[in-house]
Parts: sequence; C-alpha cells; structure tokens
Amino acid sequence: MLQSLVEGAGNLDPSAVEFKKLIDLCFSCRRCVPICPAGIPIPDLVSRARYAYHKAAGPTSLTLGHRIFASYGLFDSMGSAFAPLSNFMLGKWPTRLFMQFATHIDARAHLPRFHVESFESWFRKQPSSQSEKKVVYYVDSYANYNDPSLGKKVFALLNRLGYQVLLPPQKESGMPAIEFGMLSKARDLAKYNVSQLLPYAREGIPIVCSSPAASYLLREGYGALLENDDVSAVSRSVFDIAEFLNEEYEKGALKFKDEPPLQAIYHYCCLSKALALAPITTRLLDAAGIQCKIIEECCGGAGVWGTFKENYELSSEIADKLRRRIEPGAEVLTESETCRLQMEAHTEAKVRFPLELLALRVQRL
Repeated sequence: MLQSLVEGAGNLDPSAVEFKKLIDLCFSCRRCVPICPAGIPIPDLVSRARYAYHKAAGPTSLTLGHRIFASYGLFDSMGSAFAPLSNFMLGKWPTRLFMQFATHIDARAHLPRFHVESFESWFRKQPSSQSEKKVVYYVDSYANYNDPSLGKKVFALLNRLGYQVLLPPQKESGMPAIEFGMLSKARDLAKYNVSQLLPYAREGIPIVCSSPAASYLLREGYGALLENDDVSAVSRSVFDIAEFLNEEYEKGALKFKDEPPLQAIYHYCCLSKALALAPITTRLLDAAGIQCKIIEECCGGAGVWGTFKENYELSSEIADKLRRRIEPGAEVLTESETCRLQMEAHTEAKVRFPLELLALRVQRL
C-alpha cells in the first residue's frame, strides 16, 4: 500500500479518512522489521504517512488524547505535582467518562498512577559519589513520575557496582509522538535529549536506560529523525540496563546470592524483541536462580495505542490470547512499562520488571 502511494499507483489518497483508519491499525510493534526480506522499516513509513495526513487534514485530525500522550512528560509532571489529588480524580468513573469524551482515551483504560516525589527530586537529595567510574542514567518519564521505585533500584544497583550516577537534564523520549506522526514534536524532543547526552557520550561515559522504548529511540529511532553525527555518537554509548548489567556480570563485578530457585514467565515484548533482549535478560535471571518460561505473544497494548476508545476492544481481544497462556497468580516479568499496565488490566498475574527480582538477589560488594 505504502509503496503504491510512493510510486503514484493504486489511486490512493493520503488525505482520505479511510486511508488514515487503515494505517492506524499499525501500532508500531516493529515485529515486521526483522522478518522483512528487504529490510523495509514499515513502522517508520507509517509514521511518515500519518505525518503527511496531519499536514493535509490540519490540527483537527489529532485528538486531545494524542496531544496529551505526545507531551506525556509535561502531563506526568503535572500529575505528580497534584498527586494524590490527580490519582483520586482519575480513579473516579465520572472523571473517566468525561476524559473519554474530551480526549478519546477510553474510560476503561488502565493508566499509570502519579507519585508525589519524582525520581529527579529524590536523586537531588542523595549524597554525591565521587567514583572515577561514571554512568549517565536516562530515566524517561515513567520511572521519574509514575514509578520512581524503578529508578531508585537502577540507582542502587549502579552505585553498588561502584559507579557515580549522573542525571543530566532530559525530556521524555517521545515514542508516542513518533507513532502518531507528530514528527516535528518528536524531532524537538530528540534534538534536546541528544544535545544533553552528547557531551557525556564524547567522554566515553555509558548512557543507561531502564525503559526499552528509550533504549530503542536513543539507539535507533532518533537516527531516522535527525540523521547526523551527534545522534550516532550518542547511540553508540547507549545500553539498556539489562545489557549493562550483563557486561558487569561477565566481568565478575555483578554477583548473585545463592537463594532457592523461583519460577517465572518472561514476556518477550515487542520493543524487547527489537533490542534482542531476551537472551540477555534470561541469562541474568538464570544466574540469579530465576527460571523463566518465555512467551512471545503481543499483549495488544502497543504503548498507548490500546488506550484510545477506537482501539480498546481490539486491544483487549489481542490481550485475551496472551491471558489464556498465563495462569492466575503467575509471576510475569516484562521490561515494558505499558505492557505491564496492559497485563495487569487483562490478566490475574503478578506483573513485575525483571530488574525488581534481580535487585533482590544481588550480592552486596
């Protein structure tokens, strides 16, 4: 379809509502990319097609919900500033019904809660380490405002390994803006984050991410938006936290306690697939005595795609296929924040990040 559009064949109109509805069925899971014989980045083409549609259709082609998610860092900071009131209001059904009417975000959608103290605020209160070994932590918005305990675990692990953790100014990584075709917004976020991280990359300081979306964008996604040497320099310095911990494990710096084995399910989510994280994460889990069964079905959340009322039913149908493979009460591990929210909403499993279990089993130095 997209090739026909580029070649002017097939009588396709990129400004037609029917065309937009069709391309919106792509939720950028990126599972098509590694199996495409020609290596065509189909999700990137879809994002550019959406961008062309918005330019032709004008500002009304985007809902308020799209604009909120595209600036999720701002709205997360506002939600955190007004917590716990913001959590109380979002928990009320009348608020959710009004939200659905005003934003197109479905009233049934499982949304993250806001934390009163952000990770950045907590970090500024911590005593500064003066270690010669330094690492930059790119937090992203979820670990900053919605679940600072995740950021604290990353900080504690890196400190335990002898690293001074650096936290330069940063904005949200911007995956929703790219997926919605809001490429001008996405480029602005990419430029800012690259400019803040570049001095550290040039010094050879590694940049660690605890969100697979952030890892993917800093390593690959920003290159498609900016295409300059600065992006390349930053991308070469980026590690997902699992990759970084695995390197420390291979060097013998990271060791685990000898504890009774634990059974868990590892959900190989779409972005973890794009980063090929399963062999790395499961190796660390196995070393920590956590034996995992891998399941690869998509949860249907697709970032925030499944939260919109026009997608919610289809998202739930996809999630049901995954639910049938997970027994009630099972321990499920996933690296994705949004996959965790989706599985918490549609299964009876206990869903956690792999890092949470690993942190419990790391030996003190």
